[in-house]
Amino acid sequence: MNDAALDAALLVAHEANDYAQLVSLYRQAGLSCIDANDVDAGCFYLTHAYIFALEVGSDQAKELHKILVAYGREE
Repeated sequence: MNDAALDAALLVAHEANDYAQLVSLYRQAGLSCIDANDVDAGCFYLTHAYIFALEVGSDQAKELHKILVAYGREE
């Protein structure tokens, strides 16, 4: 998914309060940024994914937390 499509999907998910979709989309955006060596932006998106994952009780919260810890964003 390109950046414009991802941004549009995020807006739709926010409008629908679709937290499960927000976890997925923010995770995708974060990992994509990290792959492009933009760690700060990646962790910004991953933090959003983590917060929404906690909100819905997603199993992905543990994985997201581990990634954030690995990049020094949480202890």
